[in-house]
Amino acid sequence: MATLAVVRDLREHWAPVSAEELERFETDVLSGFVLARASAGLADGTIRGDVGHLDQIRSWFGRPLWDMEPADADAYFGKVLRNSPSGTQLARLQALTTYFMFLELRHKVELHRMTGRVVECPIDEVNR
Repeated sequence: MATLAVVRDLREHWAPVSAEELERFETDVLSGFVLARASAGLADGTIRGDVGHLDQIRSWFGRPLWDMEPADADAYFGKVLRNSPSGTQLARLQALTTYFMFLELRHKVELHRMTGRVVECPIDEVNR
């Protein structure tokens, strides 16, 4: 015979994450992204290009990329890169999409625990 048990919210037992811990985690995630791309056989120049694109987006955004929403992506690609060559736009779009695929596959649960956010690519079907 089954018995009932008290269900507890596990979030009560998680310690809050400091800004420094999030910053270190962001660096570790990007390093993991580089290693994953290298182990997939991509050339160093391709990986450097992806990281450069991500760094430029991150510099504009001013926060970790996992905080980016579709409206932010619209502003970046529709206003900031509006007059950039289409190849640049496409390369940045692809780098960001690939990075979010990596985040979703490898760090979704951990990011949710640390930030309370569910990671989702800001490049939605409308922007693809």
